[in-house]
Amino acid sequence: MTALLINTRPDYTRTVSTALALCALLSLAVSLPLAARPDEPYQAPRTEYGEPDLQGVWGVRFNSLLERPEGLPLVVPAEQAAGIAQVVYERGGLAGNTDPDIDNFGDQRLARVNGEYRTSVIVYPEDGRLPYNERGLRESAYGYFNGIGFDHPKQRPGVERCIEAWAAPPIRAFSYQLYNGIVQTPGKIAIVSEENAPLRVIHMDGQSRPDAIRTMEGHSIGHWEGDTLVVETTHYDGSTPARATMGRPMLISSEARVTERFTRISESELLYRYTVEDPVYYTEPWRGEFSMLRDPRNHIYEYSCHEGNYSMTGALRGERVVELRAEFGLTD
Repeated sequence: MTALLINTRPDYTRTVSTALALCALLSLAVSLPLAARPDEPYQAPRTEYGEPDLQGVWGVRFNSLLERPEGLPLVVPAEQAAGIAQVVYERGGLAGNTDPDIDNFGDQRLARVNGEYRTSVIVYPEDGRLPYNERGLRESAYGYFNGIGFDHPKQRPGVERCIEAWAAPPIRAFSYQLYNGIVQTPGKIAIVSEENAPLRVIHMDGQSRPDAIRTMEGHSIGHWEGDTLVVETTHYDGSTPARATMGRPMLISSEARVTERFTRISESELLYRYTVEDPVYYTEPWRGEFSMLRDPRNHIYEYSCHEGNYSMTGALRGERVVELRAEFGLTD
């Protein structure tokens, strides 16, 4: 069958913008030609029942933020891309958050789609920014991984509680490798992530769900448009709207509708595009895209993070110690 942690202050993209702009000025403004394309468009292989075959393990890892840093275009040349990826690594808290004896993040890279290096996942709005309304701005204006307190587990972010999957729609990416395995049957398609994930089922047979049953992953119904798998997801549980990203938190309410498109564009590349419609938090729909690359090892490992993890009680107990030390004036 077919696998974190980053400082996500609300002003994160602004923090790195100056450094990235300098990087852009120092690099050669030479555009790379797009990768050569064959005369005939790629045709995805078929399953035994005639549908495009998306099965396998698809990995995603890059340093492109969800939102575009100010002053940068969406597409940059390779010479500039390497420098930008390094700046994100250094300024985003990743460089100092690793074991020096373990290579957690590998080489630094930006997202690459059809041969183009991208500075953000968002492709619309054209400025590459989340189109938050007033409520969205207010609720996203905190560092996701800081949570909102240490008095109760529900005050901690979903990723820290091991209940939020980066593969929940819309799928997100990070600076270390995240793997998603896809398995197809005639009536269902399953996506399993190596990270924090319950099994996600896409209902190709149109199976519906009662409105009262809502989850963080929502309910997904899919269909084919040519060689593209189109998935619409609703029925989100809006009680925990913040989703971890590279940058400001993404907010998903109970009224959200997420439309995803999966297209295999080569033997080793799966193009992933999505649109988020959510009037609770955004002034207009917004779109993102990136590519996943096939992992020839074709294996998903069990993830150790789970909601019963003792580190949660350790985090809450640690805050009680901090409070007691402050109460008695202890400083060391």
